[in-house]
Amino acid sequence: MSGVLFLQGPLGPFFARCARHYSALGVKTHKINFNGGDRFYAWADELVDYSAGPAGWPEYLYGYIRQNDIGTVVVYGDCRYYHREARAVCEDLGVRFWAFEEGYLRPDFVTLESGGVNANSPLDWSRKAIDGYRPHNRKTEVQVGQTFWQRAQFAILYYLATRLARRQFPYYRHHRTRNWLQEAGCWVLSFYRKGLYRFTQRKYTESLTRKHSGEYFIYPLQTADDFQIRAHSDYRSIEDSIRQVVASFAANAASHELLVIKHHPMDRGFCHYGRLIRALAREHRVAGRVVYCHDLHLPTLLDHAKGVVTINSTVGISALLHRVPTVTLGRALYDLPELTHQGSLDTFWQQPAPVNPALFKAFRTYLYEKTQLDGSFYKSVETAVEAACQRMMPVVLPETALPVEEREEEYLAA
Repeated sequence: MSGVLFLQGPLGPFFARCARHYSALGVKTHKINFNGGDRFYAWADELVDYSAGPAGWPEYLYGYIRQNDIGTVVVYGDCRYYHREARAVCEDLGVRFWAFEEGYLRPDFVTLESGGVNANSPLDWSRKAIDGYRPHNRKTEVQVGQTFWQRAQFAILYYLATRLARRQFPYYRHHRTRNWLQEAGCWVLSFYRKGLYRFTQRKYTESLTRKHSGEYFIYPLQTADDFQIRAHSDYRSIEDSIRQVVASFAANAASHELLVIKHHPMDRGFCHYGRLIRALAREHRVAGRVVYCHDLHLPTLLDHAKGVVTINSTVGISALLHRVPTVTLGRALYDLPELTHQGSLDTFWQQPAPVNPALFKAFRTYLYEKTQLDGSFYKSVETAVEAACQRMMPVVLPETALPVEEREEEYLAA
């Protein structure tokens, strides 16, 4: 029986619980740690620290997979350097590569795909595939809700453990550029701003929905270090995208319309674009028509919005659910004719293409049943662990599992 190798997982014990689940079934589990934070949350039958430099990682992984009869590699996010190289190694060796990611449908789900996620997804996302899909009427089992506090706790412990063990991993380079002290400081600032904005920005919701209903566009920002920006768009930074969106809005939107730029909730303490947005609004003579906000209730805003501009955020899917015309500036799974605006950003402000509700319903079902698991990495964890292990079972336990097609049928019908 081939083993399962876990690389870096989401913050917290999710991968450890997956490893325990498989180990209890008799599967040999392995975990490679790249820093002290990985090791702090790790559990597997075989725990190994990789402390050499990034350049030696692919060769090391080739050897580890061969020597330990690894048949499945599991990662969280497929664009980190170590995972990007692991994906290539798995393709070369014929080893199954599974990638987790935050849910395409949030907050009650996690994403799991074989081969890659987001723009690397190997699934057929064509209109033909969506129209031809036969739904299994799978039902959502849990409602997770907000996970900010759990994430914050896991993050602080992770980066503290990384700091304490830094000498044991001298060559490790994190996919984020901040050190442990900066990361901790940003989370403390996040706590402060979360409470502050809850009270100071309430006025925006009432003003927008009552006085400007149908007269504003929303641009929901993504996190500054999101790989969706770095790997699946042509922008160098969030700032670059803000410059383009504000300039295009000023030149093409009607004079009575507003642009609402909403900060990402997980980036509260990590960055702030207020000074840049104010400067751009003055430069393009739309001061007073550009609103920069943080903790407003997004579904309420969507109910009254004229359109949504996004790079490739999952907020775009929420917008389509609310039948709000949407344009994507990056590479997104849902960027399809009759779902999103297929013209340029400049044309979107004046003639945003409408959403086809029937197509979106079919797309969401296809997306949910093919890629989403109930639960969360941070709450309702056991639900997600059991669903993930069941989803991967035909590969991990081929001797006892049903054929892949039958197992998929059984899983989706559950």
